[in-house]
Amino acid sequence: MVANKRIQFWRSFKILGFILFVTCASCTDPTEKSTSILKKVRVASVPAIVEAPTHIAYHNKYFEQEGLDVSLRINPDGKTSLEQLLNDEADIITVTGTPVVYSSLKGNDFAILANIDHSKIHFVVARKDRGISSIADLKGRKVTVMLGTSGQFFMDSLLALNKLKITDLEIVNLNGPAQLKAFVDGEVDAIFGWVPFPLLALQELGDKAILLPSDPIRSCSWVVVATKQYVAENPDIPKKILKALIAAENFISQEREQASIIHAEISGVKNRAASDLFKTMEFGLSLRHSLLLDFEDQARWILKHGYSDAKKIPNYLNYIDPDAMSAVKPEAVTLIH
Repeated sequence: MVANKRIQFWRSFKILGFILFVTCASCTDPTEKSTSILKKVRVASVPAIVEAPTHIAYHNKYFEQEGLDVSLRINPDGKTSLEQLLNDEADIITVTGTPVVYSSLKGNDFAILANIDHSKIHFVVARKDRGISSIADLKGRKVTVMLGTSGQFFMDSLLALNKLKITDLEIVNLNGPAQLKAFVDGEVDAIFGWVPFPLLALQELGDKAILLPSDPIRSCSWVVVATKQYVAENPDIPKKILKALIAAENFISQEREQASIIHAEISGVKNRAASDLFKTMEFGLSLRHSLLLDFEDQARWILKHGYSDAKKIPNYLNYIDPDAMSAVKPEAVTLIH
């Protein structure tokens, strides 16, 4: 009798255990549920080829894999993205260093999270059909550049190298898309800018246009930027953004042709010349001491030419936040504090 009761007890115990197992298996683990809720992040990008990692990370859902719900905005230039950041219309942006330096001289503050290393992206294209075949031929000509950007820094550097001054040219201040239209319509004689716009202009006019030599001028920095307040309130998000960009860079190195197609789709730039440039373009996240030197060089250039009312160069170490890069790619952080 006692034995029968014991058997009945163990049978009941096993049934109860099975019920609990099935019930728990059908439940969602609280930890699993919390990680499935994506954090919304507003990212501002541009069509430039250097932004391919951002576009790949978005298209391939690398941001999602890091737990981020990214809304991606494509602006004509990084200067616009920076204005959106300051107006709380974007959370994280990518932009050349020049607008950041200009803005810092106005007293604005930022957290620079990383630099996207890249090959040359700035070029000057001129109207060959108007007798232009060298930088010297631009004297007295009407040229277009977007003031306050890396395009202007590139132009001033190239002019100085060729013993010309900005006052030797007639400057028309336009953004990339407007530069392209003005050049094709014959309203200007040359474009100083970044990919894709000079290469689109070259393609549009064919033999009527010429790519002028500019190789000695190095590429400007291209930085990932947020506000210090945003980083303080969301310390995990910069790391997730950078991890997604690293995944995108790895994809580009392994699937370059497919990456080029994705970049063209996201940026809206379907251009053979840009595609050819993509084949040799190198990408890599870093925070090197050279970034600090680039910012200081650009600040000196701005103050020397009177482009700002500022009296001194800020300490750009105070603008750089190395925590995220140090966590995800420590070997690429060589900044001297």
